[in-house]
Amino acid sequence: MENPQSETAPARGSSLDKIIHRLREMFGEDRAVIASGSDFRIDDERQRAVAFPHNIEELSETMKLADAERWRVIPAGAGTWLEMGNRPTRFDLIVSTAKMNRLLEYEPADLTATVEAGVPLLAFNRMAAEHRQFIPLDPFGDKRSTIGGVIATASSGPMRCAYGAPRDWLIGATVVHADGHVTKAGGKVVKNVAGYDLCKLYAGSFGTLAVIAEMSFKLRALPPCEKTIVFYSFNAESLCSLVARITDSDLQPAAMELIAPSDEAPLPIETDKFALAIRFLNEPEAVDSQAAEALKLGSEFRRAILSVADATGFWQAYHENETSPHTEFIFRLSALPADLNALIGDISRTLPRSNLRAHAANGVVRLHAGLAWLDDLKTKERPRRLAEMRRLVQSRGGQMVILRAPDEIKNQLDVWGDAGQTESLMRALKDKFDPQATLNPGRFVAGI
Repeated sequence: MENPQSETAPARGSSLDKIIHRLREMFGEDRAVIASGSDFRIDDERQRAVAFPHNIEELSETMKLADAERWRVIPAGAGTWLEMGNRPTRFDLIVSTAKMNRLLEYEPADLTATVEAGVPLLAFNRMAAEHRQFIPLDPFGDKRSTIGGVIATASSGPMRCAYGAPRDWLIGATVVHADGHVTKAGGKVVKNVAGYDLCKLYAGSFGTLAVIAEMSFKLRALPPCEKTIVFYSFNAESLCSLVARITDSDLQPAAMELIAPSDEAPLPIETDKFALAIRFLNEPEAVDSQAAEALKLGSEFRRAILSVADATGFWQAYHENETSPHTEFIFRLSALPADLNALIGDISRTLPRSNLRAHAANGVVRLHAGLAWLDDLKTKERPRRLAEMRRLVQSRGGQMVILRAPDEIKNQLDVWGDAGQTESLMRALKDKFDPQATLNPGRFVAGI
């Protein structure tokens, strides 16, 4: 499916200088800048206007101004995932919540907290760790990633195996709509969430429905003990069988990551075999018991029990390597967990030499490659090969999303793929929440 030609230049009458002048005139000199280079980059290096409201009132007034001026707006946090999704059909202004970074409420006894959208997840969890608590999310990406950005993009990492997706921990949200109107959904305590939960609607909407300003979360107690075991095999099929046995058992791993042989695999694991890294987080007795049972289930495999230092280094490197700026291609493919081995076979035949990693418990596979990947194919063959991979994934009931790719690929393939029967519903929601298509026009599924 070909994409329409993007027109990302600002509209006539909305020059960068005019936008910056109006914002500074209303809010102050520090509330707007002209960014270039890697800061708040959207597929190219051209200059772009960025607004930095400091609170929800300023955010509301900024959106009212944008609505009056017919500016198209791209919501952002720290700006670390702006390249994800289709290229916007047009934009005039990036509105970043990075300066909205206050902790509004925190009740350790209730395991709840309310924060502004610009609070970095890493910083919050370090603070909550003083009370032996955390938001159990470990999304791939930059350490600067804000909680608002994590929710808006529904970003998750290996611990989704045990703790689920970001939306599972969100109990309340305050958002600013395209016209500046402020609304609230959910509440600040778990029992207040009743009826249709609009929080779930904003999670993963990529800022296309509203700008997330404040959020309330339920927290978990921080596990006092952890252990990581790595099983090795020369083929993926045997490790997928081990995953099935663990899934059918009473074990509750925090993460199960399947990693294909690669020179770029995070150390200290071996790089010439498939590896299944299983992480347990719990009380010491439970961790020891579950690790022992896992070793029994995988008794036929070569294995390694990582030291605390090695495990910490491995999981940190695993996260950092996932979105390395040196990686030109990043794809996310999904299938039923039972079809994981078959999907890996499809990938090896259709897109050989891909660096492959998978959330083994839920069948989500990520592919990484450098710029030289697919160089042996003719230029016209590259999108055809990727389209064939997408067809195979969809035939198994899954999806293939292009998280990062050069323009030559993004201009010829829809980033998200076929939305299926949900497209009409998604368009109806967009028309209801943002009838003027002010927010992130064209970026999301089906060009919404």
